[in-house]
Amino acid sequence: MKNLIYSLTALLLIANVRAEPKLPAGYSLDTIEIPSQITLGVGGLAYAPNGDLYICTREGEVWRYRNGDWSLFASGLHEALGLFIDPKTSEVWVMQRPELTKLIDEDGDGKADLYQTVNADWGLSDNYHEYAFGPVRDKDGNFYGTLNTSLSWPGWSKSDRWDIGRVHDSKMGRAAKYRGWCFQITPDGQFVPYANGLRSPAGLTINKRNEIFYTDNQGDWNCTSSLHQIVKGRFYGHPSSLMDDPKYEGKNLNRISEEEYDHLRQRPAVYLPHGELSNSPGEPVFDETGGKFGPFSDQVFIGDQTRSNEMRAWLEKVGGEYQGVVFDFVDPLQCGVIRNRFAPDGSLWLGETGRGWRSAGQKTFGLQRIRWDGKTMPMEMHSVSLTKTGFVIRFTKPIDRVAAAKLESYQIKHWTYIYQAEYGSPKVGLTELSPTSVKVSSDGLTAELEMPLVKEQVYQFTIKGIAGADGAPMTNATGYYTLNRLRE
Repeated sequence: MKNLIYSLTALLLIANVRAEPKLPAGYSLDTIEIPSQITLGVGGLAYAPNGDLYICTREGEVWRYRNGDWSLFASGLHEALGLFIDPKTSEVWVMQRPELTKLIDEDGDGKADLYQTVNADWGLSDNYHEYAFGPVRDKDGNFYGTLNTSLSWPGWSKSDRWDIGRVHDSKMGRAAKYRGWCFQITPDGQFVPYANGLRSPAGLTINKRNEIFYTDNQGDWNCTSSLHQIVKGRFYGHPSSLMDDPKYEGKNLNRISEEEYDHLRQRPAVYLPHGELSNSPGEPVFDETGGKFGPFSDQVFIGDQTRSNEMRAWLEKVGGEYQGVVFDFVDPLQCGVIRNRFAPDGSLWLGETGRGWRSAGQKTFGLQRIRWDGKTMPMEMHSVSLTKTGFVIRFTKPIDRVAAAKLESYQIKHWTYIYQAEYGSPKVGLTELSPTSVKVSSDGLTAELEMPLVKEQVYQFTIKGIAGADGAPMTNATGYYTLNRLRE
C-alpha cells in the first residue's frame, strides 16, 4: 500500500508541476478533437493505403479517421490492442484478447461484416491481466504477437485460483497457456511459439530490416522497463512462461536458481530507467520517414503509458547484438501513450489511454500528433556511441566548442540493476565519474569522451552549460546508454 501511495503521489506531482509540454525546437504538438460520443481508449493505430487512420480501442471498437471525419468500422471486439492493415490490399487484422481476427467489409459499405478468426490457439482465463498485443507482419507474411503474463499473486486477488506458474514467489504467473510468450502465426494460420520470458510486453514493432522489437514493463523478474530485440528461441527473463517450453517439461522451475535464470536470459537492448524516464512503455516505432520527421532517421520512438511522455532511442550493434541510448523527447502529454504510428506525411501520431491504468496526463484517452516544421534543426544529443575507450556524443547541429571541451560540462554516472523475482530493482553500485579527456571535432558535431568502461551498466550522461554554436539551448540534456558489451 505504501508503494501505491508513493506512486500515486508521484503521478499527481508530475501532472501538476509539468503542465506545458517540452518539445525540441521545430516540433509542434496537436491535439485531435474527438466527438463526445466516442470513447477512444486507443489500443492500436494503422494507416490504410488511401491515408485513412484506423484506430482500435480497449472498448472493442475500430474507428476510421480522416481530416476530422469519424466513422465506425467494427464493434463488439474484446479489448482490441493492435491493428495491421495490408499496405497494398487494405485488408484489416485486429488483435483481440482471445484471437487474431480479420475484419472484412463484404458489401463495401465501409463497415466490417465478417469477423474471421485467423488463430486463437493461445490460452486465456478470466484473469484481467492476460492482454494480447500486436500484430506485426514480416516480409514473408508471418504475423507476430505477444501475450501478457497473469497477475497470479493471491495477496492481490484474494484467491489462489490463478496462483499458477509463479516462480520464486513472484507476482506474475501463467494461469493459461503461452502467457509470457511471443508467438508467430504463419500465412496459413498456424500458431508457432516463438520466444518466451516476456512479462508485460505492451509494445511490438518490426523495422525495414525485418527485425522485431518489443517493450516490457518493470515488475517481477524485470528490474526496470526495457526495449528488446526478439529472436526466435530466446528467453527474456520471466520464468513462468517456461511451463510451456518443451525443454522444461516436467521440471520444477522453482528449483532453478535466480542466478541460473540470469545466465539464460537475453539482456535488453536498452534499459528505460524507472521513474526518471519510463514506468510503463508502450509501442516502439522506427522513424523510417526518410527525414520527414527531422534528424532522427532510424531511431526508435516509444511512448509511456504512466508518465505520459514520448522517448527516442538510438541503437547500435556491439558484438553482434543491439545496445544503445535513450532520451526523453516530448514531455508531458495529455494522457498515457500506448501506441505510436508515423503518418504518410511524416508526422508521429500518439494513441493514448488511461482507463484504470493511471497516467500522469489528465485525460482518460486521446489522440495527439507531433510534427516537424521541415526546416528548424533542434539542439539535441543525436546519439551516444560506444568506443573502445569511452563514448562519442553526436549532436544534431554544431555546438559551442569551447564549452564542449570542458570536462565539467559532462556529468556522468553509471549503475547496474538486480535481476530478481521481486518487483523491480534499485540502482546498484551507483558511481559518479568524469571523462579523463574530451576531444571536440572541428565541425562541432561530436565530442569524444574517454573514461573507464564497465560492462553490464547503464551510463547516464547529463550535459551542463553547452549550447549550440548559434546559442540555441538543448531541450533534453540527459541520455541513458545501456552498455551490455564492450568493443573488442
